[in-house]
Amino acid sequence: MQLFWLAATFVLGSMIGSFLNVCIYRLPREKSPVRPMRSYCPHCHEPIAWYDNIPLVSYFVLGAQCRHCGSNISVRYVLVEFLTALIFALTYAVLSSRDESVPVLAIYLALMGMLILASFIDLELRIIPNSVTIGGMLLAPVLSVLVPQLHDREVMGRTYMFSQDNILGPLAACLMGMVIGAAATAAAGVIGKLMFRREAMGFGDVKFMAALGGFLGWQQVLLIFFTAPLLGAVVGVIHLVRTREHHIPYGPFLSIAAVVTMLWADKIFSAIGLTKLMT
Repeated sequence: MQLFWLAATFVLGSMIGSFLNVCIYRLPREKSPVRPMRSYCPHCHEPIAWYDNIPLVSYFVLGAQCRHCGSNISVRYVLVEFLTALIFALTYAVLSSRDESVPVLAIYLALMGMLILASFIDLELRIIPNSVTIGGMLLAPVLSVLVPQLHDREVMGRTYMFSQDNILGPLAACLMGMVIGAAATAAAGVIGKLMFRREAMGFGDVKFMAALGGFLGWQQVLLIFFTAPLLGAVVGVIHLVRTREHHIPYGPFLSIAAVVTMLWADKIFSAIGLTKLMT
């Protein structure tokens, strides 16, 4: 059964990845992700038949070209589908091994989709849409109250604030995470601008970290805050050497750090000796 659910989650992830491709194209262009319902070629605008829109299959069957106009289909489409499927399966495997509840698993899968969506839009256009950031900030308090287990796993750095007996505990944990995530990122942006005389952190990154803090709490969002620059520094140096360009989108590094934190925060906290302080 475990193997069945792992495969089912992989297939579900590929289907969600197909929808994320629609969102990646439409949201930055202020188009509805659900109207029209059917996907269409961005070149000739012909609707895509269902048999040409099968995740992880149609791209190769069509030879990476539109059936109608012959335009090339970006490799991004199949990459997003495969990456989403892989991360969904990995998330299921890790969370089921530590006996997380089904609601927490569902929320984490949705968060993984949000991270992929934000990363690919940021890579292409260097923006993170408000529908992702502000939408996440509005949704986090609601889900924290409805699913208090989001902030109830101390070894993962998810802890209630002030009270465990009513909704104020998870709600306060959510709001604390949002404030610390946003404040730390904004402060880093101000310091970076003073040091390097250029924009170091976009406001989209600040809102993105606020949303992540709302779902994950202040301890995990701080771990993301300190992990992302390590990833960004390595890629940034390589990018600078190759292109002489200083600016790189930071959203993907925040997303990678968030994935690592969401899945393995307990091991990271243990490795750096913080577990005893949290329990």
